[in-house]
Amino acid sequence: NSFSALIVTGTGLAREPSRGATFKALELARAAGLVTIIDIDYRPYSWASKAEARQICSQAADYCDIVVGNDDEFSVLSNGGNSLQHAEAMARVQGRIIVHKMGDKGCVTFTNDTRFDTPIFKVKALKPTGAGDGFMGGFIAALAAGASMQDAVRRGAATAAIVVTRVGCAPAMPSAADVQAFMQTHAN
Repeated sequence: NSFSALIVTGTGLAREPSRGATFKALELARAAGLVTIIDIDYRPYSWASKAEARQICSQAADYCDIVVGNDDEFSVLSNGGNSLQHAEAMARVQGRIIVHKMGDKGCVTFTNDTRFDTPIFKVKALKPTGAGDGFMGGFIAALAAGASMQDAVRRGAATAAIVVTRVGCAPAMPSAADVQAFMQTHAN
């Protein structure tokens, strides 16, 4: 097996046929022993209702070892309840890792027995577009390279910080060398 993980997004869960394909991929990945990861990535305009998004994204999150989302996305999963408490409760299930992003307040990462806060890297942002994608890319790349959870989350925060200082989304994504150089010259 040349794969070690499967990453899915809430965007792929919003409608059929991608919803069914996403659930099938999660089922196959779990059966193969892969790490499963979801970026909740809730886009209200993609869903028939918030209730549907809550049900489907919660079901998908139950299949996942790592769940990443922002405050609004965890609020959807918690049915408007306390999103941080909901994220923490999710971490206690099956030893999952939950990353609760809070914009300029940084993020909180929960495991079944640990909680740690990661501040943002302060930069002059041009736009917010791509920050979540940058975070996920930096975070997962660091985990895949064997970094500790805290270092991986910090790398995700650094990648997001770089992305918001550049024009565009995909073109704004930094190289690994860019992220490393940024982390050596910027504190968070």
